[in-house]
Amino acid sequence: MLFEFSTPIQKLDWKGCDANIYVKRDDLIGFSFGGNKVRIAAQYLEDMRAKGCDCMIAYGSTRSNMCRVAANMCCGENIPCYVVTALSEGEELKDTFNSIMVDCFGARIRYCRKDNVAGTISELIEELKAKGYRPYYIFGDIYGKGNEDTAARAYEKAYKEILDFEKESGVSFDGIFLASGTGMTQGGLIRGQKKHGGNARITGISISREREPGIKAVAGYAAEPAENIDFNDEYRLGGYAQYDDEVRLVINDMMKYHGIPMDTTYTGKAFAGMLKWLKKYGSSYKNVLFIHTGGTPLFFDGIDVLKKQKTL
Repeated sequence: MLFEFSTPIQKLDWKGCDANIYVKRDDLIGFSFGGNKVRIAAQYLEDMRAKGCDCMIAYGSTRSNMCRVAANMCCGENIPCYVVTALSEGEELKDTFNSIMVDCFGARIRYCRKDNVAGTISELIEELKAKGYRPYYIFGDIYGKGNEDTAARAYEKAYKEILDFEKESGVSFDGIFLASGTGMTQGGLIRGQKKHGGNARITGISISREREPGIKAVAGYAAEPAENIDFNDEYRLGGYAQYDDEVRLVINDMMKYHGIPMDTTYTGKAFAGMLKWLKKYGSSYKNVLFIHTGGTPLFFDGIDVLKKQKTL
């Protein structure tokens, strides 16, 4: 399975912001609705084969872009795929377009409580071994540690595309922003900057974690000390999948005036947070780049953001 990863960077005419805003359209990667997880899952698939494994295990929520892409890649390669999805105590299971596709791609879904993720993955690995499989858990050991380098390589490579754009266009970015959740993408970008150079400040806008665990997660993928990580948790709105009317408005305007889909869990929330960050801290910034990390199916879960308010 071959993938073309190079994606365009386009300038937005965004009203109400003094800085010039550019967007790297990783949502346009040409596989499974695109997104950053295509780059990362391709690295996992390559690593899985190099290690002689023949069965993939992914973990994520029903909104997970990683689970969608991993299931789709495995389906295309005829590789058995298992997805572990955790629910909080009392949380009602609710399908999203991502989870529907995971099921459509034939992945076997194993549900568990959030306090039993490691135990569930451990049991699944042993079950698969007993059946003769050589399972590959994308995050490493049962606690999600040990495979950070594989994921980070994806955006270490992608960072070079940003530098190439700067050289070709003459535009120099003061800041690079993105939705930071697992820490994979931000960590990879930091590694790429360390390897290839560049001066842009790489800021992760948290969509879930508080500052301390968020920095720790990014640092693990970046292979950098915590003090070198720029991670902002001021706009997390209470945690994962939480959003407000300002996020909805940003998504609405982005689609209406630029034709770019965003979502309430990741990109729309992070873009709205970036705008607030720029007003509060970014007075010296002239050019900024937002990494559109994808999640197009989730746009349709929140399609009501485009509905006009009807009045009598």
